[in-house]
Amino acid sequence: MRWILTLLLTSVIGIFVLMACEGNVFSLKEGDCFNGALANTEHSIEVRNVDLVSCDEPHESEVYAVFELPDSIWKGEDYVFEQGGKGCQARFEAFVGIEYELSTLYVDVYYPLEASWKEMDDRAVTCVLVDDMNVSRSGSLKGSRR
Repeated sequence: MRWILTLLLTSVIGIFVLMACEGNVFSLKEGDCFNGALANTEHSIEVRNVDLVSCDEPHESEVYAVFELPDSIWKGEDYVFEQGGKGCQARFEAFVGIEYELSTLYVDVYYPLEASWKEMDDRAVTCVLVDDMNVSRSGSLKGSRR
């Protein structure tokens, strides 16, 4: 239930989207920590670059999973966001060590838009952990059971 509410909240307050294969967001991998690009707008935003930092330094976000959507044809942004959210939820416990519904953490979903899906065969979804909007922390959340 909490996951559904968070997905709905995320879709209302801001969704991260990847639009073109440029910038460092396309090279993000599990365990990467960064600052910038938090969901703090009322509209979708395009994200190409984030400020990568060591997880030992203060940071706002941490990548906990990256995976590819299997679909071959574009089925719409809502569908891609929904499938990305389901995939991120399925991978949450393996990284954090606790079910999402019991966690105090939130998830942002980075996903491709139609242009990069069709023109660049982009299917990558990046699952990102955040504590709270604009709150920095040091250290990884891997195995934190938070």
